Amino acid sequence: MIGSTTRRPWRRTVATVAGTALVAAGLGMGAAPAHAADSVVSGTLTDTQGNAVEGFVDVYRQQTDGTFVDVGTMYADNGYFSGTYTDGAYKFGATTYGAPYAEFYRDKADLASADAVTVGGGATALQPWTIDRPYVVGTVTDPSGRPVQNTAVAAFDAASGDREVTDYTDEKGAFVLPVGSALVKVFAEGNGRLASEWYNDKADFATADGVAGTAAGNPIAIALSAGGSISGQVLSDAGTPLEYVRVDAGSSSDLTDKNGAYLIEGLDAGSYTVEFDDDLDEYVGEYYNNAATEAAATPVVVGKDQAVGGINANLTLAPAQPGGTHEILGTVRDDSGAPVVGAYLSAWNTPNAPAKEQVVEYARSNRSGAYAFDDLDQVAGENQFKVLAEHAGTGDDNGFALFDSWLGGRTSYDRAAPVTVAPGTTVPGDITLMRAGGVEGTLTGATGLPLDGAVQLLSVDGVNGGSTSTKADNTFEMRYIYPGTYKVRFSDSSGNHVPEWWKNSTFAKSTEITVKPGQMVSGLNAALVASLAATERPEAKGYPWVGKSISVDKGEWNYETGTTFSYEWLVGSSVVGTGASYTPTKAQIGDRLTVRVLAENGRLAGTATSAKTSRIGYKPKLKVKVAGAKATITVKAKPVKTKKVKGKVVVKEIVKVKDNGTIKYKKIGKTKIAKGKGTVSLSKLTKGKHKLVFFFQGKGKVGSTEVKKKVKTKR
Repeated sequence: MIGSTTRRPWRRTVATVAGTALVAAGLGMGAAPAHAADSVVSGTLTDTQGNAVEGFVDVYRQQTDGTFVDVGTMYADNGYFSGTYTDGAYKFGATTYGAPYAEFYRDKADLASADAVTVGGGATALQPWTIDRPYVVGTVTDPSGRPVQNTAVAAFDAASGDREVTDYTDEKGAFVLPVGSALVKVFAEGNGRLASEWYNDKADFATADGVAGTAAGNPIAIALSAGGSISGQVLSDAGTPLEYVRVDAGSSSDLTDKNGAYLIEGLDAGSYTVEFDDDLDEYVGEYYNNAATEAAATPVVVGKDQAVGGINANLTLAPAQPGGTHEILGTVRDDSGAPVVGAYLSAWNTPNAPAKEQVVEYARSNRSGAYAFDDLDQVAGENQFKVLAEHAGTGDDNGFALFDSWLGGRTSYDRAAPVTVAPGTTVPGDITLMRAGGVEGTLTGATGLPLDGAVQLLSVDGVNGGSTSTKADNTFEMRYIYPGTYKVRFSDSSGNHVPEWWKNSTFAKSTEITVKPGQMVSGLNAALVASLAATERPEAKGYPWVGKSISVDKGEWNYETGTTFSYEWLVGSSVVGTGASYTPTKAQIGDRLTVRVLAENGRLAGTATSAKTSRIGYKPKLKVKVAGAKATITVKAKPVKTKKVKGKVVVKEIVKVKDNGTIKYKKIGKTKIAKGKGTVSLSKLTKGKHKLVFFFQGKGKVGSTEVKKKVKTKR
């Protein structure tokens, strides 16, 4: 039977429990005599899983009347505690940090039933103390069943609502909540792209299920969703769809599209006040349902994962503004000729003093794309101005971002042409904004691993051209990319997968894409892997000769930035050496080496093994003499006697060397070597210059080698 307590850690109390049994047993110590010795008391605290428990241990010393008095506190750091106390009879009580849980030594519910320990002899080690602290454990997954990493999971006291403890999920989506004996309610945060929720699939604390912890860990599973939504349509009183009305629900919002439609997604369950606001000031804003104030608004209740539709509004046309003279009047359009709604326009002065330019008037383009400046005549001493148009977003989910432009088509103040205004006249000021292009696709990963998908575009100049994260359904979309040529990088912000470049490649070998204004590049789909792999096999460089060092070429890998490599040299399945090089021994003559490369990068790891080398032997020295259509070869390999040197020679011509260093050969001839000598025919060579390689493969104790030789034939 284990009890729990919420007693304060720093307050000492006097226990009035009688120690009859101890007195009878001669353990009653009374007040310590003047000559009483001190001893070190030590012990350990672990939970039922063997994990160290941090907390504090109260120390109770028996008095002459048999009661136990709190005389001190020891603190368990990484589960270990110790302290020095006067010899005598003691009891101990442990309380954990965080959600407080207490029990007495050993496995007792209260001080009265706690085991007494005689302290003396200079040192007393308590038997290992297992705290039966309750835990709630579990996992958090996304709608596809993939673990959600690094999201907060908290336990709240089911009665008081006080937060007891918070944990963050690991790469497997797992969490561990050490709780007290009372029921708790568990809350998991959505971590951005997912909706938060209370266990078990509940919208709020009041309706959440209570959970009791157990010493073994009470397991629960939390599956987060993409959340609920609110949608509707905004019309004028005349029934015309209104574009570019901002609709707010809590901290989320959306702009209406050309049909007046909006959709606010990713909402946690709850009650929302929905506001309709026209930033262009053409229509009077309101709250749902036709309310002038927030207090009068009708709340919109969204259940867990509920799609609430039909939250519509009809806005009244705002009173007309007084007419006046326009100094500059124009229309903002995109490069397809469509009007740009809600663009920000700013008129800048053109002072004589350098770097003193500033905005003197602002305007917005209306739902026809039109704008006007009508206060420029009030700017003293100025009649020349420069006009900048900036895009302010769109409510069209299929629309594209627009790039800023100065009147006249320039991209900077310094190069923009000024407009001269005169009293009583209106200067035209039409501006065209170039549309961005876009990309879209999907990004998935290994089954059972978290994936925080990220997509980045890198321009031909090495500049970041745009980046985004994947949605809950693993899709991504960017509609704000400057037209041009890019490479696409897919990665996992959680570090559980290997980044890659489109199309399933490394940066050097990646496929470029071309983004055009107003067009999408679709089908950019990638599936990340969870292990490092060699894209070009490692190899042992050179030939393995006794007493001579041989090195390794690690090959090329699917991810090398920040990756560390280590090496193992093997004969068969036995590791005979480590490091980037290895020196074969006499005892290994006749064996073949392989080198295994181990790659590590955070959570990512992988291995690759080279092909076998030629057989280990003594280093041969190869001499080649060409005369006519024949080559004479001599081979020596100290300390092997010349008469015992044998093997074979294959002659190949270098036909082509590729950009990556790969050599293409053409076989010319071959011969055997006996007693260190041999000849080979070169009759296959045509007239002209040739680059030949003589490959020698030794036998017995003789190793292998190669010799390059340039040959010129006259026939």
